Amino acid sequence: MLRTAGGDVRAPIMELDIQEPARFNPDRLEELCHRIGEVRAEAEVALALHRISELLPTLRTAMRDDEEAFLTALDTIVADAELIGMATLGRVARSVLDSFATNNLVALAATLARLERVGDRSIHAVWDLEDLSS
Repeated sequence: MLRTAGGDVRAPIMELDIQEPARFNPDRLEELCHRIGEVRAEAEVALALHRISELLPTLRTAMRDDEEAFLTALDTIVADAELIGMATLGRVARSVLDSFATNNLVALAATLARLERVGDRSIHAVWDLEDLSS
C-alpha cells in the first residue's frame, strides 16, 4: 500500500499486459481437410481469413451506425473462426455479442478492443502456420 501526502492509503497501480497469444486449434483444419479435401479447405481458409480481416476494421463504425451490420459481421467472424480453428477469436467475438445483447457498454468496449487485438494476432498465426507448411 502507498500513502499519499495527505496520509490516504492507496493500492499501487498495476499495469496489465495486454499481450495475449492467439489460440489455434489445428484439429479443426485437419477435420476440414478430411471433410472437403485439402485444396478446397485451403480455399475456405483463405476466404475465411479474408472475410475476418475485412470485417474487423468495420466493427466500431457498424456498432455505431448499423446494428444489423454489426451483428451480422460478428456472426460471420464467429462462424469463420470456428470453421478454421481460431478458438480464441471465436470465443472473444461471442463475448462481444453477449456484451452487446446485455447492453453492458463497459464490457462491450473492452471485449471489442480485445477482439481487435486477438483478431490481428489470430490472422497472423494462421498465415505463419501456412508459411511453415509450404
